[in-house]
Amino acid sequence: MPSWRSWILVMSAALAVCGAAIAPGQGAPAQSAAAASWPMYQDARSFTPQNLWQYIDGAADLFLSYGFAGLETAQYARQGASEPAITVDVYDMGTPLNAFGVFTSERWEGAPALAVGAGGYDAEGLVAFWKGRCYVKIATTESGDDGAARALAEATAERLTGATALPDEFERLPSKGRVPGSERYVRKDALGHKALTNVISADYHVGKTTAALHVADLLRSAQAAQAWTKLRDFEKRAGTGFAAAKGLGEAAFSVRDSGYGEMVVARAGRYLVVAASEHATRAALKGLVKGALAGVAEARGRQR
Repeated sequence: MPSWRSWILVMSAALAVCGAAIAPGQGAPAQSAAAASWPMYQDARSFTPQNLWQYIDGAADLFLSYGFAGLETAQYARQGASEPAITVDVYDMGTPLNAFGVFTSERWEGAPALAVGAGGYDAEGLVAFWKGRCYVKIATTESGDDGAARALAEATAERLTGATALPDEFERLPSKGRVPGSERYVRKDALGHKALTNVISADYHVGKTTAALHVADLLRSAQAAQAWTKLRDFEKRAGTGFAAAKGLGEAAFSVRDSGYGEMVVARAGRYLVVAASEHATRAALKGLVKGALAGVAEARGRQR
């Protein structure tokens, strides 16, 4: 039965794809007592976009929607046990933004934060984190095995290269007033609209309430114009209080959306900016949009 120490060697293919510089013969990172007595239950398995459904069935759709490239998974059993109790999954998501996006999509609401990799959490029976282009999930079947799961998470994170800061795309969002840890990324169908793709978001303190700010990168100005038209026409039909807004990007409007409350939408080049809140005023939302448009202007300058 492979030892826990062989984790680094057996999983090296997945970790290398995710950006880790691991070669056969390198030693495993220092083990804690919690993990040292856990041998690998069987050889690691690999999955591709073509057969991921064989491992996680219908949940594969979420990963594929975020650009899933490959998975390496292994199971561990306590020394002398006949059944595995810990499963480690290393997902290569292609880019740091995709890894962050699927991590936030699956993040448990209210789960305690865990300082591992670029950020993670420790929920009941699950430790998860992301780093670089990798998303890692470590699941346990017994509550008493949490310490070993955290040790495996730390050992894996140490071997992954890649930034531990938010993906560069979040520089488009203002930092002032941002709610820490509220950042997220939705690759498709953001805000319930198929036209809104590649959307980074965060929540902001606005007076005594909060608002959500979204920036969609449609990649080309023509696509942004089409998405803008679809969103504008939808809100004219379904929203209330629709009005054109001046001084925001190339075109803008405000409206009360039935699901998201007060909303201000602006277009600038290949980007759409949306601010929404149930209780914030339109004037406050316009201020948020202006801040995001400044970040978008800088991004457009770098793209030229």
